[in-house]
Amino acid sequence: MDTKVIYYDIIGGPSKDLLFDACKYAYNKSAKITVDFTVVIGYSSTKDDPKCAYLPMSITDVKVNALEHEDASGDKFMVRGFCKADLTIHNGDADYKPYKFRSYYDTKSRIGCITFVEIQ
Repeated sequence: MDTKVIYYDIIGGPSKDLLFDACKYAYNKSAKITVDFTVVIGYSSTKDDPKCAYLPMSITDVKVNALEHEDASGDKFMVRGFCKADLTIHNGDADYKPYKFRSYYDTKSRIGCITFVEIQ
């Protein structure tokens, strides 16, 4: 079965220190490390329009359980974990579903890309 993988842009996110703390305490029930990624789900118009705004994805309960250096820079990582997200564009309340995520993330520029796999 072929599945289409959709990559979403990350345009903001945590520092390197916060990522490592989140991974270190991922399964510690007394330590709650909040990790926020700003992920673009769409745009209000074409990207070349000066009035174009990004539409953020609704993501919550991010748990980072794996970090892997992507290169020798010390700033770029492959990040894996779990979260709840709403992958649809709408104006109502978010309909969160559980997902595994994989991402490439540059802690220096705070940009990258992310994919989601729904947990059944």
